[in-house]
Amino acid sequence: MTLQDVAEHAGVSRAAASMVLRETGRLSEETRIRVRQSMESLGYIYHRGAATLRTNRSGLLGLVLTDISNPFFSSMALGFEEVAAAAGFMTMVTSTYDEAGRQERVLRTMREYPVDGLAYAPALGSAAPSVSVPTLAITRRSQDGSPSLRLEEVKAGFLAADHLARVHHARRFVYLGGPEGAVPGQERVEGLQQALSAFPGAELIAVLRGKTSAQGGIDLANRLLSTNISFDAVLCHSDVIAYALLHALRTQEAGRKPVGVIGFDGLPESALFNPAVTSVAVGPEEMGRRAAQWLLDALDGNIQSPLAPIEPHLQVRGSCGCAETETLDVRSASQLAF
Repeated sequence: MTLQDVAEHAGVSRAAASMVLRETGRLSEETRIRVRQSMESLGYIYHRGAATLRTNRSGLLGLVLTDISNPFFSSMALGFEEVAAAAGFMTMVTSTYDEAGRQERVLRTMREYPVDGLAYAPALGSAAPSVSVPTLAITRRSQDGSPSLRLEEVKAGFLAADHLARVHHARRFVYLGGPEGAVPGQERVEGLQQALSAFPGAELIAVLRGKTSAQGGIDLANRLLSTNISFDAVLCHSDVIAYALLHALRTQEAGRKPVGVIGFDGLPESALFNPAVTSVAVGPEEMGRRAAQWLLDALDGNIQSPLAPIEPHLQVRGSCGCAETETLDVRSASQLAF
């Protein structure tokens, strides 16, 4: 069954049938409906492979994440797909679980389909992808200096630590979570230490690394609470880890001093937790949208490099020790003395 057969059945030209298929051109709605009815009646199915050969475009964008089950990456994928779909592209999403070998296999598959553009979160220890399509690293720096879209991680760590030290007078800090050797976690700790340098007696007493997942958060919380470390503030590598820590603290709260807890991500679910989670919001959906738009622009020859980093802001709620009121957005240290 060919498009010419559809055109003859509907009583239109092949060009008109093609415009209906591609949703372009100036055709009446009546004509479009008639052509679609002919397609359905004849069982016509668009042959994407043949179109790829004609246009040298597959209509696919690749999105490679470390773990799609992480709510941060799930939100990012939604934003990415939103922009891709609006431009007529499908999104191929997969996870590497932060394994370099798996990333290599996944990228090989992406090349074979092939995708027209690729956004990927570099797995730890992985090599830069060898692809001939527009490629963008997200959340972490690319391994070869190619374009990356990242958060201002140092500022993120600074905002969280400054709030806990300035507003809640916390002095003994713990950084909880994040994979060993990952740059974002290291930069957040750097920002944390910069903030603490302004407060006499404030110090980072422990950094505990671990997986950024629900189970990883449970394991990290148990590790921290099983030590003899005395602390009054915890910066969690993700909101999910903050959920696990707050749950663990609630079960052991008898005789324990109050602890200020701040997560990173700014997930919508954080407002529903009890207490509602104060979080450094990084806008995962916006990051996904920006990544997809960059790829689309690059396919049109409009590559912008370097990309401006995502600006973090602090969503102040109850887990840090503030009163449970409407969320307050803090975007700079000058706003923290309230």
